Amino acid sequence: MSINNTNTSYLSSTRVLRLLSLLLLCLSLHSCALAKGKKAKKKGVVHAMTVAAIRPENKGDAFVRVSFLQSARFYKLPNNANPEYMILLKESLSTHTPVLVERAKEESDVIVSVTKQK
Repeated sequence: MSINNTNTSYLSSTRVLRLLSLLLLCLSLHSCALAKGKKAKKKGVVHAMTVAAIRPENKGDAFVRVSFLQSARFYKLPNNANPEYMILLKESLSTHTPVLVERAKEESDVIVSVTKQK
């Protein structure tokens, strides 16, 4: 009788382990799916910066060089960018007020968008 009882407890513990494993697998798949969704929604890098100088484009350049007080780097605003961006940058230069500058990555020097600070 003790052999039969031991066999039943072994079978029930095996079932519990299988159910727990299945549950763990489902939870891990769900968390992976959520992580992928968040990566797709990620925006670029945005900094509040004040324009120090706007250098006109040279012949044949596809961009305008812009420098900011908060950075020693030169940033590039493409010629085909929204004209409102250049207006906001010139306004920032004349009034010494910061604007929000968005770039695709931290390492990038290309300006993706420019907006007023709220």
